[in-house]
Amino acid sequence: MARYRYSDTEAGQGLFLTVNLKEQLLPGTFEYMLDELIGNKIDISTFDENYKNDETGAKAIPPAALMKLIIYGYSKGIKSSRKIGELARNNIIGKALTEDMEPHWTTIADFISSNSEKFKEIFSRVLAYCVELGLVGGNTFAVDGLRLPSNASTQMSGTMAELEKKLALYKRMAEKHVAKHRKEDMLVEMDSEEARHYKERQQHLTKQIEKISGFLENMENRIGKQGKEIKSNVTDNQSAMIHSSKGIIQGYIGIAVSDKANQVIVNAEAVGTAGEGEHLPDILDNTLKGLKEAGVKRPEDTQPIFMADANYFSEDNFKAFQNRDVQAIIPDPYENRRLDSSSKRRIEAKDFKYHEEGNYYECPNSKRLEYKGQKSLGQEEGASYKASVNDCRPCPLNSRCIRTKKEISKWDRGRQILIMESNKPESLCTAMRKKLSTLEYQNLYAYRIQIIEPVFANISYCKGLNRFTLRGKNKVNGQWLLFCMVHNLSKCHNLNRHETGENDT
Repeated sequence: MARYRYSDTEAGQGLFLTVNLKEQLLPGTFEYMLDELIGNKIDISTFDENYKNDETGAKAIPPAALMKLIIYGYSKGIKSSRKIGELARNNIIGKALTEDMEPHWTTIADFISSNSEKFKEIFSRVLAYCVELGLVGGNTFAVDGLRLPSNASTQMSGTMAELEKKLALYKRMAEKHVAKHRKEDMLVEMDSEEARHYKERQQHLTKQIEKISGFLENMENRIGKQGKEIKSNVTDNQSAMIHSSKGIIQGYIGIAVSDKANQVIVNAEAVGTAGEGEHLPDILDNTLKGLKEAGVKRPEDTQPIFMADANYFSEDNFKAFQNRDVQAIIPDPYENRRLDSSSKRRIEAKDFKYHEEGNYYECPNSKRLEYKGQKSLGQEEGASYKASVNDCRPCPLNSRCIRTKKEISKWDRGRQILIMESNKPESLCTAMRKKLSTLEYQNLYAYRIQIIEPVFANISYCKGLNRFTLRGKNKVNGQWLLFCMVHNLSKCHNLNRHETGENDT
């Protein structure tokens, strides 16, 4: 019968080992590259001005150790400061990156939440390193936004009137809760478990009442672009109610600009608005400035191309591109509405003839559309003109002019047109529609998805950013920049692996 060696480890026996922490960072790994870059190739001395302990006070955890640990944690899908702190205590790679200093989780949380402006500088230096490696083409870009919930409750959103109503409801609930338990207490004495539940419930209601009351005392109405009050949020009033693929969320939109060559993020910013289109001019300015600072040189007599989805389609945005000598490719969100069920072009506003005398439009069937005042569509406002239902019902062209016959029978109304700057023949929006009707621009726009969508897939799925864990635009923006840095550093790592002949895993 064969005899085998016996090891005490099978019985749970521990081992005492001499460990060289630096040797745990194996060449070719992400953490090895991270340890080599942060504080060396990528200067982070900007954090030094945060510390005033030259002569007094305890010695601080070096910012390089914190940056390495946080980026390593984010690269593994760990967002919690407590979990990142555990890496420095229980994970040999985490201990090696921090040189066994074990920062407390509160130190990590404070570092992340208080250094948003510093992270912008570090992001720029990481981008410059990507440029140095030749990862940035600098010719074609795609911009889009990732919609994520934040550390804020949708239930605590509302207009001033809605929040006052919610406050009154909580007060009634608290009064009924007290009255109910007083009545029960008179009949039979509460046991310890009931008393604990009563106390916790009452504390929760009191906390909600104090939170809403304090917010309402200092609340200023938020007015949207259409002049109406928009909802505020008690827990994070810089966030917004956003339509996403998972319904309405309370959160932020993480905007990123990705380069076509290797999907490197060249600019990033988190915004707390319902849509991201209004931020495009600022995003464009910051992108061009960042590329210049990073050393990306624009070839002479060429225009960089920026692509975006229909959320960014507006006359103001096209003017911003024109003023900056940048070419834009953005589709019209209503393009599909211009085709009928047989894919033929429907009758549009440009097919109606305007008569200045009398201020009315004449349709292709020679019927009048009278002026009905100013109306809004999305973020635009224009002059509304409406035809008589009696003219539209028997019209032989109504199948191409009105989307469905229900619009006539159910709503008892004729064709309406809204004359805005974006649908005038001389507008930049009209020029963009003509461009995207050509095969050349359709082929160019086809690259948009493969430039930007894999970036968001990597950050949200592979790196695990399914929600922002902080409150306030500045703090959320810092966390977004950190995750975008992780994405860019992974691109640097992949390039180094290919150059050394290692296989991706």
